[in-house]
Amino acid sequence: MIDALKLKEKRTAAGIAGTLVCQKIGIARSRLSDIERGYVKALPEELARIDVALNELIRVKSVIQKTAAALGWPIGDLR
Repeated sequence: MIDALKLKEKRTAAGIAGTLVCQKIGIARSRLSDIERGYVKALPEELARIDVALNELIRVKSVIQKTAAALGWPIGDLR
């Protein structure tokens, strides 16, 4: 199981906005922030939901970047 700090590192390294993760799993942005900072202890199921959503968003971002590059569009930061 992945811990909250690793999730934050993974999210920021991928350039995924926390707001997108929250929209995907239906939690408040403040809740994700509190989890990532260790202010609250998330249930393992909640961490798993965050991880799954993050993996999906990373995969989709990659597809978007590849498609944009193939079409000659700039692929800067897509946040």
